[in-house]
Amino acid sequence: MRAFQPTRRHVLKTLTATSALLVLGPGGCASAQRAVHFLHGVASGDPLQDRVILWSRAQSADGKPVTLTWEVALDESFSTLVASGEYVVSAENDFIAKVDAGGLTAGTRYVYRFATSDGLHSPVGHTRTLPEGDVEQVRFAVVSCANYPTGYFNAYKAAAQHTDIDATLHLGDYIYEYGMGQYGTEHAVELGRAVKPETEILSLDDYRTRYGLYRLDQDLQALHAVAPMIAIWDDHEIANNSWKTGAQNHSEAAGEGSYGARVDAALQAYLEWLPIRENPEGKDRLYRSFDYGNLARLTMLDTRYIGRDEQLDFVKDSTPLTWPFDVSDPQNPVALAPGQSQEDLQVKEIIVPFDLGQNPPVPVTDLAYLGTLDPKNLPSGLSYVPDLPRFKTEKLEDPTRSILGDGQEAYLSTSLKGSRDQGQVWQVLGQQVLMGRIQAIDFGKLINPAKLSSDYWRKRIALYGLLASHGLGGSTDSWEGYPAARNRAYQEFVGDAGDGNVVVLAGDTHNAWASSLHSQDTGESVGVEFATSSITSAGMEKYIDGPPQLAADMFVAASPDLQWMDASHRGFMLITLTKTQVRSDWLFVDTITNHDFNVRLAHTETVQVGQRMLDT
Repeated sequence: MRAFQPTRRHVLKTLTATSALLVLGPGGCASAQRAVHFLHGVASGDPLQDRVILWSRAQSADGKPVTLTWEVALDESFSTLVASGEYVVSAENDFIAKVDAGGLTAGTRYVYRFATSDGLHSPVGHTRTLPEGDVEQVRFAVVSCANYPTGYFNAYKAAAQHTDIDATLHLGDYIYEYGMGQYGTEHAVELGRAVKPETEILSLDDYRTRYGLYRLDQDLQALHAVAPMIAIWDDHEIANNSWKTGAQNHSEAAGEGSYGARVDAALQAYLEWLPIRENPEGKDRLYRSFDYGNLARLTMLDTRYIGRDEQLDFVKDSTPLTWPFDVSDPQNPVALAPGQSQEDLQVKEIIVPFDLGQNPPVPVTDLAYLGTLDPKNLPSGLSYVPDLPRFKTEKLEDPTRSILGDGQEAYLSTSLKGSRDQGQVWQVLGQQVLMGRIQAIDFGKLINPAKLSSDYWRKRIALYGLLASHGLGGSTDSWEGYPAARNRAYQEFVGDAGDGNVVVLAGDTHNAWASSLHSQDTGESVGVEFATSSITSAGMEKYIDGPPQLAADMFVAASPDLQWMDASHRGFMLITLTKTQVRSDWLFVDTITNHDFNVRLAHTETVQVGQRMLDT
């Protein structure tokens, strides 16, 4: 049966979680109502050797529960059924069917579908169970960061054309929480991509509605239908820059309710709308592993919520930089010149603001002028500057800070060791944020501060210059903000026998990266990292004045691990694992504002077994 194609009227009628739906007959006039409508396609995920999660949504026009039949077959005609059953959907589960279809054969491709009692079928999906024993090759499509209002999901469509993939790995930001007028919505109306609800999502109904909007997208449906998806969330499935007890984009004081309630709603909707097998030991334990025979173990990690300590802020979590004054004459303190000898002087360190209009910033040492300033409301261009060396030793390198949490750190260690003990060639980590050492660059060379309307951003640009001069990373939201936790992870990568082959996969940044990972303590090569660009979310090209390639070149020159970067394209990665090497192909689309697009292979990196660094 031909898959049901929703009209604009259907789409509008399904923008809330429990709205009634009309099916339009020939000529566009309302005809008799059907009991159930499959508008959101199908999906599969979390494959094991003998089972896989099957997903669809079938909302009834009258809001009453519906019993669906699901079928798994070896052929498109469904003449060779291997598994089937029934599943009841209702308003309680948002009319979503999630079936853990068992009794399957390892390493086998299947087709599946859902049906109603009156013969209406869902679209057909394709899935595959995990292989056992000797495996020659595994291939993943890797995606992340799909902001619906920013543009079309052309990269999803391009990825779906690779029908030979074993699975799609979604590394987070499957949805974004913002409302209209907020991040990435500038051209949403003209593109026909306005979000629903129009406000920022907070409640369970809000999250369900936003997922429902995304899943009406035909390109996302195509990606889900071509292969099983193995997903892990990032921050925007909850709120921007989240951690275990809060988020940058959540404020109880602003009337957004408790963070815990918001997480509960976000988690419930995520587990409903993604084809994920829930962990009986705790629904929020999203970290889990998948074995591809003797070739690889894929371990999905939650670096965002379950164990993450709050991100540090270079300014708020630092003590301000001071300047030495000679106070031998208490009535007339004198600022000392840089490098001036302090012998035979009475010296006092005094907190002073710096003039950010100069590069590097210059301290304001006129005490008479300083006495006229309000420290909490400094004039534009003046700012207190963090004592970065002290911040690094006292805060950043605190060994108690974790991005995974104790339980997940132990799980990672066990998973890596178990993979090596089984003789698997590769240990692949699917997670959200960059692990490699990415040093800050002086954005003042790329962004004209005079063009910045916000004094906040002028101060941030100056801060990046200071970070670069101190050899610090520019982000504390990535593993750069948790160096002790990263060191602990690196100790587990290689193993006692030195036979680990770790490949880290990342998303989050909207840019593409390739790094050889090294222990900061010993310089030992411990693995490699491949990071994908975004599906639609803007990369660095949106924020800099000069050529994006210049920014990429500056990052590569400054960063000890980084060997390649792209700062301006949307796309995805193809990861191919064999017994001798792993290859990452970065594929980019040339537009997200038009459905007519081209896709190109932009870059390839390879790593040989036992090498633990990128081929040069």
